[in-house]
Amino acid sequence: MEITINNKKVSLPEGATLHEALEQEGIKPIGIATAVNNVVVTSSDRVNHVLNNGDTVVIIKAFHGG
Repeated sequence: MEITINNKKVSLPEGATLHEALEQEGIKPIGIATAVNNVVVTSSDRVNHVLNNGDTVVIIKAFHGG
């Protein structure tokens, strides 16, 4: 199946979870917020959130500054 992560097309096996997608793309799960199709997915739900063909994932990285 094909999904989009921050405007990048990504191929994943059917039934892949958000956690697996992050791992495949080398995205560290700490310090990020995730949403699938504009719905927030908490860090504890990523391992169980199954993605579907055509889903759009947005990842926002936290940063410090001032």
